[in-house]
This record gives sequence, structure tokens and C-alpha cells, in this order.
Amino acid sequence: MLGALRAAISFFTTIKLDGDFESFRRNLWLTPFVGILIGLIVSIPKIFDIPHSQFFCLLIYVAVEGINHIDGLADFGDAFFAPKDRKKKALKDLNLGAGGVIFVSMYFLSLYHFLRYVEFEDLIFSQFLAKYVMLLFLVFSKPAWEGMASELMKFSKKRDVFVGFLPFFFFLDQEKILILIISIIIFLLIKKYSEINFGGVNGDVIGASNCITFSTSLIFSSLL
Repeated sequence: MLGALRAAISFFTTIKLDGDFESFRRNLWLTPFVGILIGLIVSIPKIFDIPHSQFFCLLIYVAVEGINHIDGLADFGDAFFAPKDRKKKALKDLNLGAGGVIFVSMYFLSLYHFLRYVEFEDLIFSQFLAKYVMLLFLVFSKPAWEGMASELMKFSKKRDVFVGFLPFFFFLDQEKILILIISIIIFLLIKKYSEINFGGVNGDVIGASNCITFSTSLIFSSLL
């Protein structure tokens, strides 16, 4: 199991460890736990009450999680604004378009602004939810085509969703339940949109869902 955890950390972060990827594929429930780890690391400036903590949280976030999910958000943004008959092609296109610029710009602006108003536990919870929504996609979606996402989906089990949900009970309160419901709605909307326009989901869609869920959770955490 330690090998699976090390592989999960390597897969979702820039922290490269010698892990067992095959074991991770059979234990996808580890995904939200990696989100908690990322949240803990990113929230260090909050924990130590460093001035302008939102700026340093954002820097650490990009350094730790890397740009894979942000790249997925950019591709999803390009596809979102593309004509219906070109959405799938836009999702596959490696070039950055105006739609991707808009999505990524809005993402970073929202993170920078709302990181200012949340506590460190909200940040950790938001990362947990972001990775939990990714897990929902891996378990309950079909792949649009062969790729990394489809490789992970091959061994996904409904049990992963239940085990991966267990950390939620450490955050349990009415506000967190509401944010959880909003995150599930995000999952359902993106899933439906992707099935209609792409025939399923791929790594870019799942990466985009991570970013959208993370920022939305931070927004509602700051407002509630």
C-alpha cells in the first residue's frame, strides 16, 4: 500500500517518489488523501500566519501540484468556447486559444482573491473535494478515448468512492455539507457536458474539474 501511496503522490504532484503505479490503479481511493496532503502543504503560509499568505499559498500550490491540471483547464476552456462541431478537436488541440486564456486567468484571479479570506482548514478541505471529484470521474465516467484517464478507469471500483469519502467526516459541519453538494453538482454538470460534446471524459476534463472544484470550494468557503 505504501507503494500505491507513493505512486499517487507522484502522479498528482511534482513530488516524484518511487512508487507502484499498478497498485495505485487498483486503489484509486487514495486520490482524495493526496488532496489532503497537497492542501496541508499549500496552507503552510496560513498556518504560520505569514503576511500576504494568499500570494505564497498560490506559489506553493503551483510548485506542488504543477501545471497538468491547469493545462487541462486551458484545453477545456478552448473546447467550451469552440463551435459544437469542433469542441472535441479543440479539446485535443495542444495550442492555447482564447477560451483557455479566459478560463486560466479567471482561475488564478479567483484563487488569489479568495485565498485571502479562507482559513487553512478550508484550503485543505477544498483540495480534498477537488481530488474527490476527480475520483468520481474515474469511477462513474466513461473515457472519450484511450489515454491516461482510461488506463486509470480500468480498475476503478465503487468501493473507491466510499473509502475515499471517509476523510470528509473530519470536516463535517453544515457549511461543508453544502459545499460538498455544490461539488457533486459540478461533477454532474461537467460529466453531462462532456458526454454530450466529447462522448466521455479524458484527462483534460478531469484536470479541469479539479481546478473548477478547488476554486468554487474556496469561493463558497469564504462566503459562508
